[in-house]
Amino acid sequence: MIKQQFIPGSNLPNSEENKLLCWLSSELGARLGHQNQLSPTENTPIYWGASYFGLNKVKTFQSANFHHQTKILQLCNYCVLEQIYAIEKACVNYMAKLVLMHESTEEQMLYSLFCADEAMHLAKIKPFIPIPPSAIHQDEDNQLLKFLNDVIDTQDKAVILFVLLVLDGWSLSYYRSLAIECHEPDISLILQAFLTDKSRHHATSVMLFHNLSLTTQSQSTIVETLSKFLLIMQVEPQQMIVSVMAQIKGDLSRHQEIRIFEELDTEAQSVTRLKFLRSLMRNPNSGTILQMLEARGAFQPFNCRDAINRVSTNK
Repeated sequence: MIKQQFIPGSNLPNSEENKLLCWLSSELGARLGHQNQLSPTENTPIYWGASYFGLNKVKTFQSANFHHQTKILQLCNYCVLEQIYAIEKACVNYMAKLVLMHESTEEQMLYSLFCADEAMHLAKIKPFIPIPPSAIHQDEDNQLLKFLNDVIDTQDKAVILFVLLVLDGWSLSYYRSLAIECHEPDISLILQAFLTDKSRHHATSVMLFHNLSLTTQSQSTIVETLSKFLLIMQVEPQQMIVSVMAQIKGDLSRHQEIRIFEELDTEAQSVTRLKFLRSLMRNPNSGTILQMLEARGAFQPFNCRDAINRVSTNK
């Protein structure tokens, strides 16, 4: 039975919050030294260029003036940094929840250590995240971030463990590509350092899930949860790029959205992404889960028009 959770510091008076921040800074300083002491700015540096996002193939971007192109790239870069932070924050939450759900002292210790790894990741990437640009929408418009936040509400250990297994495996590939394409050496090195931890966390989750006793209810909940995740990943990150362009260039027509999705080669990239995610889910203990997902067509890519319709329906 998991007791109702209370997160210290979530509703502290300002004076107490300031003390908490001082203690946190002291602890982080002891572990990290005084690295990455950057001042927040509204002008996001362009760490990843147009080619990384595929914008070099998008006519609407290419025909835009230099000011709009810069704003689009800055906002895309901000969204990437925000997404990295959100993924790491979600991993902290998942690991902390698994600490509460432990079945042995050794398991509790293991998840506590992994939680500390994720907290270090947050501390290392946070200094690079600028003040949110005034043009950016709130998190509720980002379906991936909403999904990550919603999963923490489940009280089923198997669900959290399987989502974490997939998330660590996917972020391992995602961070590797970001590190390779990044123009800022400090961020590239930080992301490369994350890979060692992510690989270890993923391998451990695979082993622990393999040995977990699954109920029919857990399998059903995992299928429901992963179906939502796979739907979001059909058009991720292309959905973000279209949203950013709409914010900078003004509302796009349905025809313009579909054309941009096509220019970004969304359907072909979706095939590759879904195939990779399916490979992450393969486990001696997940055969029934994969069969149920396949029966739903969760690994079948949509064409651009259908993908946009399905994502819009699920907002």
